[in-house]
Amino acid sequence: MIEKNKIEEIKHQTDIVALISQYVQLKKVGKNYRALCPFHTEKDPSFYVIPDKGIYHCFGCKKGGNAITFLMEYEKLDFPSAVRRLAKDLGIEIDTSHGLKHREFYDVNDKAAQFFTLCLNREIGKRGRSYLAERSLDLTRCKDFRLGYAPASGGLVTYMRQKGIKQESLIKVGLVAQHSTGRSIREIFRDRIMFPIFNLSGRIIGFGGRSLDDNVQPKYLNSPETPIFKKGEGLYGLYQARDFARQKQEILLVEGYFDLLNLYQHGLNYVCAPLGTSLTEKQAILLSRFAKKVYVLFDGDLSGIKAALRAIGLLISAQIDVYIASLPDGSDPDTVIKDQGVDALRGIVESADDFFHFYRKHVNTDTVEQEVAVIKDLIEIVSNIHDEIRFDRYVKYAAHVFDIGADVILRHMKGKVQETPRTSLRSKKTPEEILMAMILNHKEYFPGAAEILDTDDFMDPALARLFQTLRKDESFDVSDLSDVDIIDEGLKERLMALIIMEPTVSYEEFKKAVVHYKSEVETRRIKEKIAAAHAKGDVQAVMQYNEQLNVLKKKVLQLKTENVTHDVGSTG
Repeated sequence: MIEKNKIEEIKHQTDIVALISQYVQLKKVGKNYRALCPFHTEKDPSFYVIPDKGIYHCFGCKKGGNAITFLMEYEKLDFPSAVRRLAKDLGIEIDTSHGLKHREFYDVNDKAAQFFTLCLNREIGKRGRSYLAERSLDLTRCKDFRLGYAPASGGLVTYMRQKGIKQESLIKVGLVAQHSTGRSIREIFRDRIMFPIFNLSGRIIGFGGRSLDDNVQPKYLNSPETPIFKKGEGLYGLYQARDFARQKQEILLVEGYFDLLNLYQHGLNYVCAPLGTSLTEKQAILLSRFAKKVYVLFDGDLSGIKAALRAIGLLISAQIDVYIASLPDGSDPDTVIKDQGVDALRGIVESADDFFHFYRKHVNTDTVEQEVAVIKDLIEIVSNIHDEIRFDRYVKYAAHVFDIGADVILRHMKGKVQETPRTSLRSKKTPEEILMAMILNHKEYFPGAAEILDTDDFMDPALARLFQTLRKDESFDVSDLSDVDIIDEGLKERLMALIIMEPTVSYEEFKKAVVHYKSEVETRRIKEKIAAAHAKGDVQAVMQYNEQLNVLKKKVLQLKTENVTHDVGSTG
């Protein structure tokens, strides 16, 4: 494992505002910063960065944490890779060779990829090599993708056993399946070209397999979802394309593996593809982290056009400029390159339509009503644009393309908008929530609070558990709040709102607040005892408790902050 003190050093030395500003446009609000959340689409900014604490938090999607967790979430890195990235920037030397979460999955997938590649390059893979040659793929140019072949005769289980990989591990990652009888297993991928799928750290998280016989269904088969592989969250080829895409601020989005590989080997290396499904919201947001402009280069058949139309709204919502390249009917990028050459395909990309013109060309508008429906669809898409400048530009451009007044578009949008109630960050909180937020906000003062408070001073059991955690774990701080499961999401939200909105206080003010809270707790307890004594008719007990209450009030009045001791809580 990476030494805990090294992790703390990296967290505290990293300028979280500078880090997140590389990816998100932050706006200063008081002592903190605010932005549209990079992890989900929203119209009103609910993503906050708190530099004093080195944390971020979104009140919309609930994601939050520190510099390390931000890199993990944004760049889709595992913990060691994120720590390594930040450590390198700070000039801190660390060892990240141990403690990789889900190491078993990564190791099994990597060894399986080795097996498939070996098979492709040996006699048993002749059929696979012939198929790739027919598809005009050059294995040398595509070496970064580690293509392979799964033999029809199998052999993966035997190879993995020789490498020390147990059958149970192969089942976990979805490379083999157990028959219903439970007595035998079968290899999932047979007689298929194998496409390893990489995460953004360059580790293999799953596989896609293409059957060599078109009569074998399904034609394309993906690994099942595992803790490291979610089909709707990743993009094939993005690991290989990420640096090229960032440099150009453009991405080519194609439908399939072969389209991508053919473009890549011809120098169009800023290309990626969904994993055999329609584009998802998470994939669109992921694309927005690497480029400002996306060229959708789907097949020219009806299904390709429909897929492009579905993708447009998601990409626009992710704040991406969208252009759709119109391929000849029935063709795909692969056939265009084969029949006309790569320059012809480059020309198609360069002359791609913006999404307004693509709609006008490809959506049937034989009647006025059909055109009205198209315009309303586009207005719906434009209304999801959050950046004011881009929004204004798109409204005016839509008005120009469809010869309709911009004021008409805006009125239509206004009529469609329904105000959604937002929970105020200043909504009422309980005194114990306010105190706990102050403790988390000033962890360096915690020893002073621990002298005065006990776990049972918190009526909310979740806050009591949190206070106990603070006592047991000295390293626990506000950046860990998002990950703990001892309190519910609603309480986390209220605490984070208080942490963000409340000002920094001095140690003296902190101790004074703790003492005041403790006195309120003790006062409540004594009053409860007085009420119980009254109910029993125990006059002597009532007098004793009233005396304790008077003593407590005098102590609080006379107490000087610098002389606070645990005696405050000793009256009952």
